[in-house]
Amino acid sequence: MAADVLTRVHADIDARLRALRAAVEEYEQLLGLAETLAAEADAKPAAKPRSPAKSKPGAKSKPAAKSKPAAKSKPPAKSKSAAKPRSASMGPAEQAIVAALEHGSHTVGELGVVTAMSGSEIREGARGLLKAGKIVRAKREGRAAYALPGTA
Repeated sequence: MAADVLTRVHADIDARLRALRAAVEEYEQLLGLAETLAAEADAKPAAKPRSPAKSKPGAKSKPAAKSKPAAKSKPPAKSKSAAKPRSASMGPAEQAIVAALEHGSHTVGELGVVTAMSGSEIREGARGLLKAGKIVRAKREGRAAYALPGTA
C-alpha cells in the first residue's frame, strides 16, 4: 500500500518536473540576458554634459561680451509625425516581458517569477508596451494577465 502511494507520488513529481523544465530553462535564459544587458549598460558611460573649457593658470581671461536679453519666443510646434515613436526602442525590462509572453499569457506575479523583476518594474514596462501596442490585456482563469496581440 505504502509502496503504491510512493510510486504514484514519484510519478506525479516526475510529470510536474517535465512540465516545468521549459519554464525553468526560459527563466535561466532570461536571467542570463538580464545580466548581459546590465553589464552592457554598466560598460557604456553615461553622457555627461560638456563643461566649459578650463583656462590654463596664468592665462589672461577675456571679459565676457555683453549681450542683450533674448526676446521670448514660443518653442516650435512639435509635429506628431516627427516625434520618435516609443516602440522604436525597448528597454531591457520591456524586452524581458515580451520574451516571457512569447510562451503565453502571464499575470504580473508570474512575470515577476519568470523575469526576476519587481512588480512595479513589470507594471511600468507593461504600461509602455500597452501604449505601443506590443502587448494586450488578457484574462486567464478570471485574473488579469498580459499577452502578445493575437494570442490572447
